[in-house]
Amino acid sequence: MKFLYSDEPIIACSTCNHANAALAVIRISGFKHLDDFLPFFTHTGPIEPRRVYYTKLFFQEEVFDDVCLTYFQGPKSYNGENILELSIHGNTLNTERILKLFIEKANCRLAAPGEFTYRALKNKKLSLSQVEGLDLFLNANSGYALDQGLSLLSGNLQEVYSELYDLFLKHKSALELSIDFGDDIGEETAKAYFHSSLLDFKNKFESLHRRVIPMDHNLLQPEIVLAGLPNSGKSSLFNYLLRQDRAIVSSTPGTTRDYLSENLVIEGVKYQLIDTAGIREATDLIEAEGIKRTKKKMHHSFFSVLLINPLEMRDEFSELALLHFDAVCFTHCDLPGFMEAQKKVITDFPHFGPMGAFDLTHEVSRLENHLFESINKKYLELTKSKPILLDRHKLLINQVGVQLQNYVKLSSYEEDVAILSHELNTLATCLSELLGIISPDQILNSIFSNFCIGK
Repeated sequence: MKFLYSDEPIIACSTCNHANAALAVIRISGFKHLDDFLPFFTHTGPIEPRRVYYTKLFFQEEVFDDVCLTYFQGPKSYNGENILELSIHGNTLNTERILKLFIEKANCRLAAPGEFTYRALKNKKLSLSQVEGLDLFLNANSGYALDQGLSLLSGNLQEVYSELYDLFLKHKSALELSIDFGDDIGEETAKAYFHSSLLDFKNKFESLHRRVIPMDHNLLQPEIVLAGLPNSGKSSLFNYLLRQDRAIVSSTPGTTRDYLSENLVIEGVKYQLIDTAGIREATDLIEAEGIKRTKKKMHHSFFSVLLINPLEMRDEFSELALLHFDAVCFTHCDLPGFMEAQKKVITDFPHFGPMGAFDLTHEVSRLENHLFESINKKYLELTKSKPILLDRHKLLINQVGVQLQNYVKLSSYEEDVAILSHELNTLATCLSELLGIISPDQILNSIFSNFCIGK
């Protein structure tokens, strides 16, 4: 990121500047002297930190807006720098005009996404985990994700990591004690302290490790995939659940050539609802690519629904039937011959059993209730154990688990403390990265790419 080593004044709208609103907040940070900005305002007299002043914003006798001005003096500010916040009228043209004024006449630079928060990290106003928590909080798809983001931001989860690290340091000191003062305290005492401190660290880590649940899907962006053969009713159900004609519904096979995705909120959780291409032998390269993407989506989905029109079966269904599905629904039950066709499918594929049958023209609300109840039940079940959501944290906790397992095994027979110390240092590296004591640039790039400009 180019801005990582920049300390010049930056400016951005920290609210939405893509749509008109009653108010917008412009934030300027990193300047040395507040006096450099006072000529832009009609307010006279001193400006005290953390007080709001009503004033006019002007330049060369032209009034730009009536604004509320607040000054936060560093280091007692969000990012540790001097910050000037302007509450202005939220017309997007007004916002852009004021941003342009300060960029051209006050030597400010437009902030990059997440740059204000990066400076808070650089100035030690926030830890790496708190920054990740803010990212999670700002982009949360559910109440649970909001809670975990807030837990990281407020330092609650960081406290768990810190307690774990303190126990690690206690064990490390036990090892160093046996190296430097083994003769003074006695071999048995040194061993007892070594093993008790290791047990305390191991127990604390295992309670954290249980929150890392292995899964193919992502709870931060859970996907609901509708799959089936062509003309099984996927697009009709997709449109109904969204309450809009988003997908083209046609009796012509292969109409949906790639997957369509839209947001769908169920019980306060935002999901991605995906209508996939019907599985069949593709007639061209574009359709073949669409079917390939469909199979990939089904494999990584949070909740997958197989729709079956038993009156229009194909050879490709045998391959489709081998995949895992959370729900299976027979459609077109209003058409003649449905019962016989359904019985044949169940005879050929008995693991489906007597699944529900739905007429998508009259009974779709009953299907919707059934699906929503099943989806919500699965989400609540998976979040009951309060799983860790962030991939970086899950990866590092798993790495610590592997290193710890190796170290515990080694300590059961190895008496050379130099070898044990080397293995312990490898474990320390993973723990340090988890706490944010060390933070590779690629991690920072990944985090701040999700931030909005102005935050």
